[in-house]
Amino acid sequence: MEDKTEKMQVSMLDSIILMIVIIAEIVVCVRGGLDLGVPLFITWVIMFLYCKIRKYDWSLVEGFALQGVRDGFQSVVIVAAVGCLIGTWILGGTVPTLIYYGLNILQPSIFLPATLLLCALLSTLTGTSYGSAASAGIACMGIGLSMGFPPGMIAGAVICGSLFGDKMSPFSDTTNLAPAMAGGTLYGHIKSMCYNTIPGLIITAILFAIVGSGQTVSNYDPSEVISYQESLAEIFNIGFIPLIPMIMVVVLLLFKLPALPTILLGAIVGGICSMISQDSTFIEVVTAMKDGFSVDSGVVLIDTLLNRGGISSMYGIMMIMIFAMGLGGMLDKMGVLHNFLGLFIHHVNSVFSLVGTTMIVSYLSGAIGCTMSMSHVLTGKLMGPIYREKGVSPDVCSRTMEDCGTLGGTLMPWHTNAVYFCGTLGVLYTDYIPYVFLCYIVPIISLIYAATGFAIWYVDPETGKRIPKEQAPINQKKLRA
Repeated sequence: MEDKTEKMQVSMLDSIILMIVIIAEIVVCVRGGLDLGVPLFITWVIMFLYCKIRKYDWSLVEGFALQGVRDGFQSVVIVAAVGCLIGTWILGGTVPTLIYYGLNILQPSIFLPATLLLCALLSTLTGTSYGSAASAGIACMGIGLSMGFPPGMIAGAVICGSLFGDKMSPFSDTTNLAPAMAGGTLYGHIKSMCYNTIPGLIITAILFAIVGSGQTVSNYDPSEVISYQESLAEIFNIGFIPLIPMIMVVVLLLFKLPALPTILLGAIVGGICSMISQDSTFIEVVTAMKDGFSVDSGVVLIDTLLNRGGISSMYGIMMIMIFAMGLGGMLDKMGVLHNFLGLFIHHVNSVFSLVGTTMIVSYLSGAIGCTMSMSHVLTGKLMGPIYREKGVSPDVCSRTMEDCGTLGGTLMPWHTNAVYFCGTLGVLYTDYIPYVFLCYIVPIISLIYAATGFAIWYVDPETGKRIPKEQAPINQKKLRA
């Protein structure tokens, strides 16, 4: 099989043509409004046609694709478990309880940082920046405008908070996709991001407190917030029991239990608590794990934020991951990625240049594909192998991908993120762009870490185990020459 693989190593010209065709097909489909999953699957047909033209053994190439899927399938299963957990945590009142108490922090004197933290909390719990912006974000826009805050300033706080959770939450599609594409693990990825994203959030909160203090605030009417809380209290039993699943998951994570059983246990305990505190039936729990939670309260905030979850809600990202892994397996084994890596790898002689190159590739991928998923798929497949060869942890790669791929879309007015936030929050791109502090600060922190070596980890290229800095290939002088 090795001989056959060597015979089908494609040329640089073929590699360029293949990548242009693949990227063009994906971009056309995505810009036409399609999800990324089907366009990625269609790329398998492109690879099949190429094999027929070059008379390569398709069954062997198909095996490359299936092996790529097998190697990363654990991440797909984790995403399915996350869908179950979100469904039972909403059904059981865990998420509503936290929303209920979170709304108490919306006070005029600290409105902007409070909006930031509330949206960060909700997006972390639900794993969706879009859902948080379309629910709590809209509520904060209305409350903030009534107080006299400029719309762009409020939108900036909403966007930064919403993207924080999209970047950090284990329930987020991007948080699962990035390490899967880079070859890392979910919790290694999240731990790595804590070093730059949490300080970035703190700095962002301070900046919003400063700019907010200079605003003239009119009389504050808390009736809207109270009405939201009353609606939540009518639907759910707010209290301590709904918080038990979250506390349990945090404790299990502190003891470093594997991600998959931890998330599944969290989903099951969430279902048990829903039967205790919300009088849910066993069938309702299982239904929530499959199809998510559904309610028609008549309150836009409540319905938008809570109607979600279940394995079915994760089908899209699961398909993206499966088809991207398969495509990556084919491109890798056929030498296409290796050809492109040669263009980058000769210019990478330090961690700083490695991280900087990853940022450029991530921003460009997002600008071309106009989605966070597209950025992560392309950047992970291109840059992940370089990190392995240079002995730098994939957690650093996936962290950098999120710094630019997840946060960077908001900086591009044609990107789906920017279009969505403008339409949902009712603001112009020029209104919010000066205030998305998190999107500027986090990449800068990453570059500082890359330059100083702080929060940079190294691995053996063969085994993937942690090694001292001096033993990493990228830090060996003979490879710098």
